[in-house]
Amino acid sequence: MSNPLPAPRVALIGVSGYGRIHLQLIRECLARAEITLVAVVVINPHEEAAAVAELKGRGCRIYDDYQQMLAAEHGQIDLCMIPTGIHWHAEMSIAALKAGANVLVEKPLAASLADAAAIAQAEQASGRFVAVGFQDYYESATQWLKSKVHGGAIGELQEVRFLGIWPRPRSYYLRNDWAGRLNAGGKPVLDSPLNNAFAHFVMLALYFAGAARDAAGGPIAIEGAELRRAHDIESFDTAVVRARAGGVKLWFGVSHACRPQFEPEITLIGSHGRASWHYEREVRIGEGERRAMADITGARREMMAAVLSRVHDTQVRVCSPRIAVRHTELIIDLHARFPIVPFAAGEIDWTEASASPAAIPIVCGLEPALHRAYTESSSLAGVGCGQNV
Repeated sequence: MSNPLPAPRVALIGVSGYGRIHLQLIRECLARAEITLVAVVVINPHEEAAAVAELKGRGCRIYDDYQQMLAAEHGQIDLCMIPTGIHWHAEMSIAALKAGANVLVEKPLAASLADAAAIAQAEQASGRFVAVGFQDYYESATQWLKSKVHGGAIGELQEVRFLGIWPRPRSYYLRNDWAGRLNAGGKPVLDSPLNNAFAHFVMLALYFAGAARDAAGGPIAIEGAELRRAHDIESFDTAVVRARAGGVKLWFGVSHACRPQFEPEITLIGSHGRASWHYEREVRIGEGERRAMADITGARREMMAAVLSRVHDTQVRVCSPRIAVRHTELIIDLHARFPIVPFAAGEIDWTEASASPAAIPIVCGLEPALHRAYTESSSLAGVGCGQNV
């Protein structure tokens, strides 16, 4: 009888903000005795007193600095979870790899090509792996759809489109020191719907466009982009992007500045049919084959299970830097080539006084224009909304 594999030793950097999501995943794994939690970084212990007390009660060591933790726990961590701001991903991931840990880093991979390359180089040099937290990649129905499309279920893939509309109030951009910003602390962030809230689905669209079973699309050529903002931010809150990855046409449309909410949807068009991916609902090939999708919590659990399995089994599929970097390349090229154009004040109706943290900007005519552009694979200007830039 073979000996059971040892439970992975896990460390966590941060328990606030999105760190709460990772901490809950850890609690669930601990309840099933799947992991050992060895160390956690808490930079704000007074604000997180309850969490600190809980973690200490579990025998976990608490640190107030991630570098101190990695130095003290060098070689004693199997998986380091990094649910931190975009501008910290590269620095923390590389440090964890050098300390002998595998890494689960929150999406996106990075906000510069230099950082993305440095993560990939550190991963290779360490002999460990980096998994990127694009949770929907790990979801079972997503992988089923990828395998079916790759196997020719809709013929030769010709086009992938994605649309998502999630209204966001002013408070969304006040929640931390990098939301809506292009840089923070002297480091690139490039925060935007495409690089944050909807980054999951942009990455999936690129993944579906990839010719290989376990790869994202090839080099991306952006043919046009409209980057607009209604919120008082540095970056954009609304975008339509038209591009190509190899022979596959790409269309992305997103906004935080209109209503009603439209949950993310990806349409795949092939030479012999269509397929679709509907957030938290189902994936479908034509009108026939369907698979139910897990909700966001279920997708996160599948991600956690895959990453923990990968610690002992190199054949387990994770969203690697090689896959995630295509998304980073797209974001960087967008910011390098296309201006961010504010909507005119007269185009915006606010749900409350614009100074209120609860106020949501509603750009007049934007919601039907996005749907029409999605259907026609057009620019916003092409459907009579705004200007083509």
